[in-house]
Amino acid sequence: MGVAHLDAMLGGGLPRGYSVLVAGPSGSGKSILAAAFLAEGVRCGEAGVMAAFEQHPSRSRNPVLIELIASGRVGLVDTHAPDLSIDEIVQLLMNEVHRLGAQRVVIDSLSGFELSLAPTFREDFRESLLRLIAALAREGVSVLVTSELEDRYTDLRFSPYGAAFLTDAIIVQRYIEGDSRLLRVMAVVKVRAS
Repeated sequence: MGVAHLDAMLGGGLPRGYSVLVAGPSGSGKSILAAAFLAEGVRCGEAGVMAAFEQHPSRSRNPVLIELIASGRVGLVDTHAPDLSIDEIVQLLMNEVHRLGAQRVVIDSLSGFELSLAPTFREDFRESLLRLIAALAREGVSVLVTSELEDRYTDLRFSPYGAAFLTDAIIVQRYIEGDSRLLRVMAVVKVRAS
C-alpha cells in the first residue's frame, strides 16, 4: 500500500489483484492514502490509473499525485459526462489500464461513480460495481475504492451502497478525540486470506 504501518496491519500489504475499500468521513485521508497506493506502485515499477469521478486530481493539492499524472506513470480517467453506462466506464478504465500496462487502479469515489451513471443504471449500482471490480480483478489489477461516510461512532456500515462484500479488504478511517484534539485513526476491519 505504501504506508509501512498499514502494510503491517494488512499482513504484509495488499496482494496483487486484491481490492480494498477505504471508507471514512471527509478529510480523514482517503485521497492521501489513494495517492500513496499509486506512488508505491510507481516506486515498484507498476503503472497506475486514477478514476476521478468527483474532484479532479489537479485540484486536490496533492503534489505527489499531480506529478505522477503529469509524468505519465499514472493515467487519469476523469469523466464528468452524465448518463454513462457501466460498460462505458469499464471500457474507459480498461483502455487506460491496457495503454499503460497498469497494475493499480484507484476509484475515487463510489458516490461520484454512481452519479456518473445514467439513472437507469443507478438502480443496479451494486451489480454494476461488482462487474467493474470483477473486470479489473480478471486483469490482475489491484483496486482501491474510496467511499465517504458520516463519522458515526456506533454505526459499523462501511459503505452506503452495501458494497463491503465486493472487496477483499476494508480500511476504515475515523476521527477520535484525545487530549482535546481531533485525531485521525485507521483500522483494518477485513482482510481475505491471500
